Amino acid sequence: MSNFWDLINIEEFEKRETFSDERWDISFYCKDCRKLVKADRPDAKWYTFVCPECKWEKVVIWTEQWLKNNYKIK
Repeated sequence: MSNFWDLINIEEFEKRETFSDERWDISFYCKDCRKLVKADRPDAKWYTFVCPECKWEKVVIWTEQWLKNNYKIK
């Protein structure tokens, strides 16, 4: 697993082959459903996201890799 220091000077330290742009995709995790979801944003003025399945606002936004690691998602 990569960490912050892997991002520093990617070319200089020859880490290009292990760097993945896909790990920076933003994802949403519903704490109630306990899974990755496609969250809705009812008001564009606020960063409040709603789970489309359970309709709760307990949705975390972060990178997909971080969510999988932090919430132990397979």
